[in-house]
Amino acid sequence: MLKNPLMGAALATLLLPMAATARSGGNDMLVTGEYRGETRSITVALADLNLRHDRAVDRAESRIRYALKQVCDINSARELYEKRDYKACYDPAMDSARSDLDKRIATARAT
Repeated sequence: MLKNPLMGAALATLLLPMAATARSGGNDMLVTGEYRGETRSITVALADLNLRHDRAVDRAESRIRYALKQVCDINSARELYEKRDYKACYDPAMDSARSDLDKRIATARAT
């Protein structure tokens, strides 16, 4: 227990913005894929999204898709074998990212 009421007020002032961020969508999300034996990751900003709303979820999914295209290097997928490598990176990475996003959505909507 805090003995000084001013310290308690200061602590509450510091913690309230963090609680609001957690309710509004949490921290940023790291999306990771393995492309041609190399693990790559990009951070996707989600803190500005309120995942309790479908529009925000759509925006999050769009950001994830864009990030995974970068991680899995869509720009180099010209030949058939490169497209195969891209798909081998993208599909499992998207499944993992969707699972993570679904957990974040459930948490946001439970509060």
